[in-house]
Amino acid sequence: MVLNAGGMPVLSVSGLVKRYRTGTLANDGISVVLRPGEIYGLLGPNGAGKTTLVRQVLGVLRPTAGTITLDGRDIVADPGFARKNIGFLPQGQFDLMTLRVGELIEYSARLRGVEPRAARLRRDELVGQLDLGPFASTSMHSASGGVRRLAGFAAAIAAPARLLVLDEPTNDVDPIRRQLLWNAIGELGEQGATVLLVTHNLAEAERFIDRLAIIDGGRIVREGTPGSLRSLVTEKLRLEAILRGDVSPHPALVAEAMSPGRYLFEQRDLPAVSAWLSAAREAGLLTDFRIGPPTLDDIYAAVVAPPRELEAAS
Repeated sequence: MVLNAGGMPVLSVSGLVKRYRTGTLANDGISVVLRPGEIYGLLGPNGAGKTTLVRQVLGVLRPTAGTITLDGRDIVADPGFARKNIGFLPQGQFDLMTLRVGELIEYSARLRGVEPRAARLRRDELVGQLDLGPFASTSMHSASGGVRRLAGFAAAIAAPARLLVLDEPTNDVDPIRRQLLWNAIGELGEQGATVLLVTHNLAEAERFIDRLAIIDGGRIVREGTPGSLRSLVTEKLRLEAILRGDVSPHPALVAEAMSPGRYLFEQRDLPAVSAWLSAAREAGLLTDFRIGPPTLDDIYAAVVAPPRELEAAS
């Protein structure tokens, strides 16, 4: 990615608070800075405050307190500037569903100031890049969910934008075209685009993200590079086990059970865990297992919902 750490931030959010009339505190003092060419991941469970943050960045929801600037421009005071200069792929339904796939991409470019001939060329480029040729004449209304996501992504990037906000861009997309989409996101970063990426698919997104923030309860609870967050669990290993029946895990696994059959454990406990796995296999209670380094998914799950907290709440 083309990062410019010393230049003016593309997006700066400081002390952002949003309290709804019901009293719900959706964002509680969020501060983030995105630099030119940076792909910034935003992660968190449902209800964590991600959607509220995105809506405020887009200028469609006014914060209770705090500031948001895009290229130094106050978009709380001037939300129209945000809408003109941010490319957006929403998670759910979007406008212009009566258009064909190719038309959506072309008209999205023209609506944001691209000349007609350049808009057509950009349409053809994106149709080829994302393998949308077979669906270019398909109406958005009748297209599959995956094709709609790809077409919406193409529409979001059809015209130059100071910031791209992509909300779960790979939902419903088939594996082959999903990789094409991730490659396109990576190329955007290489070309200097700034991307705010909301995703749950850490396994795929990890190699494209420069920095990421984990948001929970309206606050950022962890922020850093994928490598820096992975360092939180450098002394641990990940176990995935397919077990039969009611099997009690080894005590070394209980403290950090991420989900049934998925655990983190200390490297020093590897001999004991291996012995437990061998005994379970001999008893016919273990179908398969895999041990490896922790993933960002494990870090995310541990930070957002530690097992001991889940047990206390149940």
